[in-house]
Amino acid sequence: MLDKELPVIPRKRLPLTLQGEAKESCQDNSACCEAENTLAKLYGDQKIARERCLHVCTQAKKIDEEELTTEIKVFKALADITRLKILKLLMGGELCVGEIMLALKKPQSSISHNLSILEDAGLIKERKQGKWCHYRISNENVMDLVNLDWLLKKKMVL
Repeated sequence: MLDKELPVIPRKRLPLTLQGEAKESCQDNSACCEAENTLAKLYGDQKIARERCLHVCTQAKKIDEEELTTEIKVFKALADITRLKILKLLMGGELCVGEIMLALKKPQSSISHNLSILEDAGLIKERKQGKWCHYRISNENVMDLVNLDWLLKKKMVL
């Protein structure tokens, strides 16, 4: 649909309650006004379009950019097979770099690099003992992230 004509959706009342949210107008934003007009063409009802536009604008304002940056760091750290293997190893308990090297058959430089990424993302913690560094999972929520596939499959079955 490249032309400017938008299909009109039959008049249906969408359930929308903005309880507890201030019904402020976001009309000062030209992008929002344009979005509201587009929604009005889609829904065929200016009032519904205004409510939906306000709802979307309110949700968009709740997005915290700093929080997103942290979340991106975590997901990037999880998006590597070596780092996932390290996390799965650490689920069995604390390990030193040498033990992780032996288990994964990877050089020390590769293991150290991946450990630093995991630590920077807050997924693991380091404990120094003399010249040895021992690593462990930072908290039980990390295990849920590692087992995310299992959790999603479990919820689909229920």
